[in-house]
Amino acid sequence: MPDGQGSILKALIDGGLGYLWFALIALWGGTVSYISRVRRKKVRFSFIELIGEWTISAFAGIMTALLCQEMGFSLILTSALAGISGHMGGRAIYMMEQFVCKKFGVPANQRRHNDDPDSKD
Repeated sequence: MPDGQGSILKALIDGGLGYLWFALIALWGGTVSYISRVRRKKVRFSFIELIGEWTISAFAGIMTALLCQEMGFSLILTSALAGISGHMGGRAIYMMEQFVCKKFGVPANQRRHNDDPDSKD
């Protein structure tokens, strides 16, 4: 990265506000997802549903940021992945859950089945 770029983000991280940054990026992703869904399905906007979307998105973004930190990813890549996870919401959490179960050898019969929160039966 050229000198000077990312210095604001680095200052946030160094100042202890890094996870706030990742949560905000994830919230932005969740907002985009919600607005897209409202427009696509032509349903009425609900602030309560948006707050729910924000809660799920922020959690997904923070979990992604923690995983990225553990894997040594850059701040820019971590920010992008936190935003994508925020946009994915519950699907991202479900995918992380499946990854962790496989990584730690949780037998298939002890895993949740078909619990993807965004799947439509």
